Amino acid sequence: MGSMVTATCQCGLETDSILIGSGMFKPTCYFPCLCERCHSVVQANLLNNTIRCPHCRSTKVIPYDDSRLSDETGGEIVASWGADEELVLTDKNYKCPQCNQMTLHFEHGDIHILWD
Repeated sequence: MGSMVTATCQCGLETDSILIGSGMFKPTCYFPCLCERCHSVVQANLLNNTIRCPHCRSTKVIPYDDSRLSDETGGEIVASWGADEELVLTDKNYKCPQCNQMTLHFEHGDIHILWD
C-alpha cells in the first residue's frame, strides 16, 4: 500500500502520478527522485542495489528527501513512507530538474491506494 503525489513547477514541468511506498509481494520502496541525466522527476525503487532512472537507466538519481534538493526546512508533510517517516516530502520548494530552480512543488495525489 502507498500513496501518490504529483510534481509541478512554474516553468511548466508537470508529472504524472508518482507512487510512494511499497508493494506486498516484492521488496520495493518507490519514491520521487531527480534524474540528473534526463532532467526529469522519476519514480525509482530505493531498495534496488543500484538505483536507476526508469527512463534513461542512469545511476545519477537523487531521492527528493535529500537535503541537496531543497533550500528550505520544515513545511507541512505531503507524503511520507516508513515506520519512522524516514522518507518525507513537504510543501516546501524543491529543485526542478527542468529549469534548475528551487521552484518544484509536490502535491497530494490519491492518498491511500492499494497497489503491488
